Order: sequence, then structure tokens, then C-alpha cells
Amino acid sequence: MYFWRINTLKEDFIAGNVTEKSMFKYLVAYTIFVGLAMIPPSEPNQFDLLSILILIPVSIIGLLYAYSSNGGDSGTDFLAKYFAIGWVVTVRLLVVFIPLAVVTNIVMVGSGFDISEGTTMWNVLITIVIEAFYFWRIAVHIGQTANVNA
Repeated sequence: MYFWRINTLKEDFIAGNVTEKSMFKYLVAYTIFVGLAMIPPSEPNQFDLLSILILIPVSIIGLLYAYSSNGGDSGTDFLAKYFAIGWVVTVRLLVVFIPLAVVTNIVMVGSGFDISEGTTMWNVLITIVIEAFYFWRIAVHIGQTANVNA
């Protein structure tokens, strides 16, 4: 895995020396960077930090599960499958969860429930469940394509 030497990386691509396993390492590193970038820049509360500390490992475990569902190191086209299938799974989740969140907020506000503006433990738990479900669905669909290709 290269961190700085882009010319050597490009040479590896040209020579066909970039493997599924090496691409997976870049995806994990990228996921960690994105997770760290999600830390609010001003005054994060303890639940913001807890969320990051839990969601980064959940993401890595989810990626490992999806990668192994594709056949691991012997699988093919993992990144293509991950991004294409992940896109469709994301759209499907948004279609379900956005209306659900709107209705939940309307009911909570209508019943006088005080909604915190900061991140709460409930936010963290709900996000973990949704993210775990997201990676599970991606892994299931990737696994179904891996079985067909085997």
C-alpha cells in the first residue's frame, strides 16, 4: 500500500499488479479517514466521540464481511460490486428511513417530547443499527453475485 509514491502506484496499475486485496486495504484506509472527518469541528459532545469510536470499527467489520462474502482474496470485482450495490442499498434505505424519521419527529414533537439538538445515546444506537444493517445487506447481495461467478 502506497501513501505517497503515486508514480509507483500508477506503474503497478499499468503492470496489472494491483490486487483485490490491495484495493481493499485502500478502501479500509479511506473509510477510516472519512470516519475521522465526521468528528464535528466545534465542541463535539461525548456521544459524538463515542459514535466515531464505534462506527469506524463497525464500518471496518462490515467491509471485511462484504469482502469475505465476495470470496475474500480470491474474489473478483469487489470495489465495483461494493460501490454499485452500495448505491442501490443506500437509495433503498433512504426511501424507508427518511419518511420514517419525518413521521417519528412529527409524532415526538406533537407529543411534547423534547428533542435534543446534540448527539444522544439514542442517536448513536440508531446509527449503529442502521450502519450494521447497511453493511449486512451489501454483503448479502455481494455474496449472491460471488456464488453465481464461482
